[in-house]
Amino acid sequence: MSSAFEPHPLCPGGQLQTVVAYFWPDSTPIKPDEQVIVPLSDGDAIVLDINHPAEPSPRTPIVYLMHGLGGDSDSTYKLRLASKLTKLGMCVIRHNHRGAGAHGKLARRIYHSGSVGDVLAGLQTVTERWPDSPLLVVGFSLSGTILLNLLGGNVKDIRELPQIKSALAVCPPIDLDLSSRTINQFSNRHLDLFYVRGLLKQLLERSVVDAEFVARKMSRLSLRHFDEVITAPLAGFLNREHYYDSCSPKHVVGNIALPTLVLAAADDPIIPVSSVFRAPYSTKTLLSVQNSGGHLGFISKERTPQGDNRWLDYFVTTWVHEQLRACA
Repeated sequence: MSSAFEPHPLCPGGQLQTVVAYFWPDSTPIKPDEQVIVPLSDGDAIVLDINHPAEPSPRTPIVYLMHGLGGDSDSTYKLRLASKLTKLGMCVIRHNHRGAGAHGKLARRIYHSGSVGDVLAGLQTVTERWPDSPLLVVGFSLSGTILLNLLGGNVKDIRELPQIKSALAVCPPIDLDLSSRTINQFSNRHLDLFYVRGLLKQLLERSVVDAEFVARKMSRLSLRHFDEVITAPLAGFLNREHYYDSCSPKHVVGNIALPTLVLAAADDPIIPVSSVFRAPYSTKTLLSVQNSGGHLGFISKERTPQGDNRWLDYFVTTWVHEQLRACA
């Protein structure tokens, strides 16, 4: 695995790592080589953006990338990794959760931390098309939560997809209530507003809610309030507490049977590191907790062998190579 993370001197600490990484200018937009629509059992659909290597084959390794809250297939970290991994000879699947991406209106419902069925449908579609290709799954932030819930709560379903060799969850919320209370703190107000405004914009564009509903219900612009008045009722939960308790992976990580790695940062301003350490993981689950890195930050002091300061990208690509060697 790549060496321990050392933060760039111009962005020490979790807050700066998180914000600077978002604005660090190095992502190049890339179009998908093809798009696959995956129908879901309730009539909604999700879209997979696919990028192929220069010389694909029936056994080309596949890396399945899932975005964080408010993101989509064009989230900058997914674009960077798609570019780097395809150059290394891999096929990259960029998953869009319900309502995310250019084809978000194919879904009327919303995604949340327990949307394991949607991810499973995407994975099943990929394995049916490429039955001989090894498949690695990477979930970022909220998708890391969904991934851990899928691995721990749907063990039988995962065993029926032997193409999936291992999984990586990057900065996943493990205890949803604790993470919700953390982002609700004054020091995280800028992050809280960023996420909730993005989510509301997406829902308004899809007409899932209207402006009158937002004005009446969203008296406080916070993710915690958003989960109370929008996520919980629209996703079928009794209330916010029911949603958080039902979908916190801390309850199921002990069941994980697939080799899984959780990457976290001790100074993540959104994910308390105590919640990462406390979870009762299975013996198939390993932790890599860096002293710094923020939330999906990891802007490094030195350039990586890939020629930039994106330590997270180098970590993911190194992990991919190691997993493929292990299953060869």
